Amino acid sequence: MTSDQSVLLHRSGRLARVTLHRPSRRNSFDLRMLARFEDVLHELGRDRTVEVVVLTGDGTAFCAGTDLHELAGLDAETTMYVQRRTADLVERWYRLEQTTVAAFNGPAIGSGAVLGLASDLRVAADSAYFTFPEVTFGIPLTWSGMAILADLVGADLAKRWLLLGERVEPADMLALRLVTAVVDADGLPAAVTGITDRLLATSAVGRSMTKRAARLAGPRFDAVANDSYLGALSVALRPPGGYLDGGAR
Repeated sequence: MTSDQSVLLHRSGRLARVTLHRPSRRNSFDLRMLARFEDVLHELGRDRTVEVVVLTGDGTAFCAGTDLHELAGLDAETTMYVQRRTADLVERWYRLEQTTVAAFNGPAIGSGAVLGLASDLRVAADSAYFTFPEVTFGIPLTWSGMAILADLVGADLAKRWLLLGERVEPADMLALRLVTAVVDADGLPAAVTGITDRLLATSAVGRSMTKRAARLAGPRFDAVANDSYLGALSVALRPPGGYLDGGAR
């Protein structure tokens, strides 16, 4: 059992739950949490029992993206290395053999929204919303974000969200079919259970083959292969003092 509790993995028969567990920082990713999530992906990739994986956050937020306290201290070379890992992490989550369900228990910001949206199915509490503030901080959305967003809503709308930092409210999520349902916070566990029960009542092979077929028309991860370079360039061009305010996004 790992001593790092920033990402929790709980398995019960054919169902697993992954919980982003850094509530004091709104479950934002620092390097330690990134490494722990990579380990969880490795464990799930080797697990032949688990068929469905639920992803959620601890506390009032789903995930506030990248921890800007740490990001502000990284040089361009380290940033490029980290961004390669984060892009790979999202693609690995998207390609996971198991069926994935995101339970948005609260706000999902920037790369945190991207990770959740890379799940096969998604359900949200009415306290959840998405926003992508990266441009405000002088950095691009990385984590394969444009590939995921363009696949779900089209490149034009995704670009508008990023340039204007628009907030995607629960009603928008439903209208755009980004989630299957929006429920009150107390009803989220039951809504998730309803989805996982339906999934587990179907063929695991059928679900896996469906995911594989969908990849053919899915996100163009090759189109965002330069994300890490763009992220590094934004750091290299950052003015003295930078754009980052030390928050978590």
